[in-house]
Amino acid sequence: MDLPGLFYKDTLKSFYAARNYKPLFIKSFEEQHFIDSLLNFIGKADEHGLNINWYHYNQIKTEFSLSIGDSIKHHGQYKNLANAELLVCDAVLRYANHIKYGVVNPKAILYDRYNLPVPDSSNKDLFEPLKKENLFKYLNEIQPKSKKYKLLQGALRRLKPLANFKWHKIPVPSKKIILGDSDSSLTQINERLITLGFIDTSKIRINNSAIYDSLMLNTIKKFQKVYGLVEDGVISKNTIEKLNITPDEYIDKIKVSLERFRWIDYSDTASYILVNIPDFRLYLIENGKEKFDITVCTGRKRYAGFEKQYLLYKRTRRWQNKPDDWETPTMYGEISYLVLNPTWTVPVSIMREEISAKIRKDSTYLQSTNFKVYKSGKEIDPLEVNSHDLLKANIPYTIVQDPGAGNALGKIKFMFANPFGIYLHDTPTRAPFGYQNRAVSHGCIRVEKPLQLAEYILNNNSKWNIDYLKLEVGNKINNNSVVEEFRKKRNELRRNSSYGKTTEVKLNKKIHLFVDYYTAWVDNRGYLNIRDDVYDQDKIVLGYLK
Repeated sequence: MDLPGLFYKDTLKSFYAARNYKPLFIKSFEEQHFIDSLLNFIGKADEHGLNINWYHYNQIKTEFSLSIGDSIKHHGQYKNLANAELLVCDAVLRYANHIKYGVVNPKAILYDRYNLPVPDSSNKDLFEPLKKENLFKYLNEIQPKSKKYKLLQGALRRLKPLANFKWHKIPVPSKKIILGDSDSSLTQINERLITLGFIDTSKIRINNSAIYDSLMLNTIKKFQKVYGLVEDGVISKNTIEKLNITPDEYIDKIKVSLERFRWIDYSDTASYILVNIPDFRLYLIENGKEKFDITVCTGRKRYAGFEKQYLLYKRTRRWQNKPDDWETPTMYGEISYLVLNPTWTVPVSIMREEISAKIRKDSTYLQSTNFKVYKSGKEIDPLEVNSHDLLKANIPYTIVQDPGAGNALGKIKFMFANPFGIYLHDTPTRAPFGYQNRAVSHGCIRVEKPLQLAEYILNNNSKWNIDYLKLEVGNKINNNSVVEEFRKKRNELRRNSSYGKTTEVKLNKKIHLFVDYYTAWVDNRGYLNIRDDVYDQDKIVLGYLK
């Protein structure tokens, strides 16, 4: 088996030895129909963002053609036939594995950043495709079937012709363009919007004058929405940068997202919450449809020297060398209870990074922001805290922020078991919800509208309802009978699940939660959405798809 380019060379040696070297697929020179059918499958691999050359497309065609070239058969043609057999088996194994599981194992390339469930490799049967009586029926059955995957394939088909299209760069205007402004670049911008499908020229007549009118303003807002920009209709540097994304860049993003969708498909889950990190948005999905979405903030991006610094930390094990890692990892969990009026126990890393500096600047900081301090299990005066102690390897304090106005977790926490200590929560810090890049937290997921999420979660799922919850966290409701009803029930509702002002609200059934990461998808209106690669993960994945 000296044939170059076989991916499963050693595996195939064992496979054919067990078969006494009998061919499986190419048993004679009369297999043209089989070869054509297989090449038809492999030839469509690019519809999945995959490289057809990984599956020996041209080699199989060449070797089989050479094997049937002469009517009088000779030794060389039998070798060509054997080569075609080996290439076919290798291609089938690799193609089936890529389609079913993805080109790479995300845990092998993204490490602790990827924590969504993937199939256990020890349970994979590599030879499954070779055991099937009808190979092509099997290959049809393993094609990804989720709606979001197929929609993204459609976007890929539409974009491929643009790869050869001359993509002129639109210049960034010297000042922001607002409604009523004139600018020479507006004609180019209109043309780009038409090319990208935001303007249907069969239905809308375009004004060729370089005036920013209300029709174009509405189109720009639509464009800004699907690209994750602030929807203000103002044409600034950010909007122009997105308009200048090239077809090749679009295609690369789609390829990466298709790969991610091959890693995990949760579309058969009846109802779930999805947080897409690059989108900074939470979606409530029921029976494949979005019920609503909520803006979120996620963890900060690792700084540029993180990997180098982490290797230093692994070598020295000195906490001073440990880099801060605030990125929100992808993961699966089940929301099992809510915490109302939560306390916040400050993590050691935040004590070192933030609290110590704030105490040095203002010795009354802990008191004024409602923190309690414990040392050896006993509460002490916050003024006794020595800021230098917060920079030691073993910090002698536990710092806890009481419930109430200004608490970093706001009024509600949504709890799910995970190894990272991450949860969804309310926040008093509202400004970042208006940012384009909302990677601002220490890893937890801040929810802009926690009451909307809580109302859905509590519906027919707890002794609590949204009115009771609002009253418990200090909000008013305009229904005196409900207020009185809650007053009577409150003690029973809080029994065995409260400590001070804080209350845990148990759920009758857990809610599935997926925290995922993808930068290209097609929304329910048919628009291709593109987001920035906020944690630089796409470039890692893309390296394995080239």
